Amino acid sequence: MRFKTIAVLIMLSIASIAFGQAAAVQNPKYEKAKKLEGFKGDVLSVAFSPSGKFLAMGTSEKKVVIWDTAAWKILATVSENDGDVTALAFSHDGKLLAAGDKRNKVYLIDAESWKKVAKIKASNTVTALEFSKDDSVLAIACESNDAILWDIKKDSQKLKLKGHAGDVLAIAYSIDGTRLLTGSKDNSAILWNAASGEKVNILAKHTQNVGGAAFSPDGKYAVTGSNDNSIIVWDAKTGNFVKTLQGRSGKMAILSFIPGSGVLTSGDASVRLMPGAFGIPIPIESDCKLLFWDLETGKELSSVEVECGFTSIAYSPDGKYLAMGHSGRDSFATLFERK
Repeated sequence: MRFKTIAVLIMLSIASIAFGQAAAVQNPKYEKAKKLEGFKGDVLSVAFSPSGKFLAMGTSEKKVVIWDTAAWKILATVSENDGDVTALAFSHDGKLLAAGDKRNKVYLIDAESWKKVAKIKASNTVTALEFSKDDSVLAIACESNDAILWDIKKDSQKLKLKGHAGDVLAIAYSIDGTRLLTGSKDNSAILWNAASGEKVNILAKHTQNVGGAAFSPDGKYAVTGSNDNSIIVWDAKTGNFVKTLQGRSGKMAILSFIPGSGVLTSGDASVRLMPGAFGIPIPIESDCKLLFWDLETGKELSSVEVECGFTSIAYSPDGKYLAMGHSGRDSFATLFERK
C-alpha cells in the first residue's frame, strides 16, 4: 500500500509540473529583462541560432552583431555588408547564417568563424529569408514581385516564385517543408508547393500589405498578418480560410509562434500620418504592444507594452527569451524573458 501511495504521489507531482509548464505557455507572461546595447545603428532584423547559444542582429550600419546568450555579451561583428542588414536566418543545422541587405545581396556566414563564405545576388532589397527544412534551399523574399529559391550546394537559382503584383514582404516554410507562404504589398498571400513552385492557393482576404507569414508548430495552420489590423488563419495544406483574429489598433505585420506551442505573437501599433517636409506625410506609431493569441480559440491571452518602432522579433528555441529589434531609437534591442 505504501508503495502504491508513493507511486500515486510521484505521478501527481509529474502531472502538476507538466500542467504548470503547459499553463506557462498557454498564458504567456514576458517581461523586459534588459536592453542589448554597445553597437551603432537601428536593429532591423534578429534571429536566434538553433542551439540558442547565439543571437544575431542586423543593423542599419551594414553590420551583423553576434551575441553570446550565456553572458549576453557581443561575441563578434560581421562587417562590410553592402547595405542595411534587413533580414537574417540561421540554417537548421546551425552551420550557416544568411544575411540579406538593402543593396540586393545575401551573404552566407559561417556560424563558427563568423566569416562570409558565399554571396547571392537578389533582385532588390531583401525583406525575408528562411532555409528549407533540410537546409538545401534558401528562400529569399525581396522588394520585387517574385521570390527566389536558391540551391545552396549548386550556388544557383532553383526556382522563381511568380504570382504577386507587389513587393514580397514575408516568406515562410511549412513545418513539413512541403509548402511555402509569401505575403506581399499587393494585399495578398500565396501558398506554394515548395518542390515545384506551383501555386496551391491565392489568399486574398486582407485589404492592406501582408507583411507577416508563419506556420503553426503543429503544422495545421498558415497565418498571415497585415496592416489592415488583422491576422488571418488558413489551412496549411489547402490555403482554405479558417478564421480572422482582429487586432486592437493597426498594423499586425510581425508574427512569430512561441516554440512548440499554439500561441502566436503579433506586433500591434496604431499608425497616424503627420505632416512632414515638402508636404510628405510621415507615419507615427503609438500604443505599441505585443499580443499573445491562442490560435485554436482565436482569443487574445495577454499583452505587453513595448517601445514603438519595432522592426522584428525572434524567440530562443526554448521560448525563454524574446528579442525585439527597434528602428529610430538609440542603438539597442530589447530582450524579454518568460516568467
